[in-house]
Amino acid sequence: MRKTARMQAPSTNNRRKFRRFPPPQLQVSWRIRKGFFTPYALAQSEDFTREGVSILVKRQATGDSALSKGTRVELRLVLEMATGDLVVERLVARVQNQRSIGDATLYGLMFDFAANRYMRSEHTKAQLGRIEGILDRTEKLRLRVQPLNAIPAFARNDQS
Repeated sequence: MRKTARMQAPSTNNRRKFRRFPPPQLQVSWRIRKGFFTPYALAQSEDFTREGVSILVKRQATGDSALSKGTRVELRLVLEMATGDLVVERLVARVQNQRSIGDATLYGLMFDFAANRYMRSEHTKAQLGRIEGILDRTEKLRLRVQPLNAIPAFARNDQS
């Protein structure tokens, strides 16, 4: 039987229905579509699911933010792999939540699959599922090969 990434019972802190994956090799670029040639801004990706992504954006010197809840953005995802990069462009997402963290803001973005024909296509959904699968396998491998002292339950208190 194939295991799914769904969580059994969501906790009060985590309301997502899909497991979050830490994406160390996932680059996220975003832009608000105001003009035809609006450039992409690079953001640090914090976690990823096939339903959305969270990004950490440094605050501007002026302190104001271009993103707010409900803002529609276009995303470009690049998953770096040894065999070549997996690139998914023209993804449409909406800002679902935001939280200040130091000198940056963490934005929770949810993909808008009803936005246009590209977002409704099975190819787009398959690409996002493929990224999630790769990140899932990478995380499982990382956990399998980590040293025992990195696991809190097995860590030794070596006080010499």
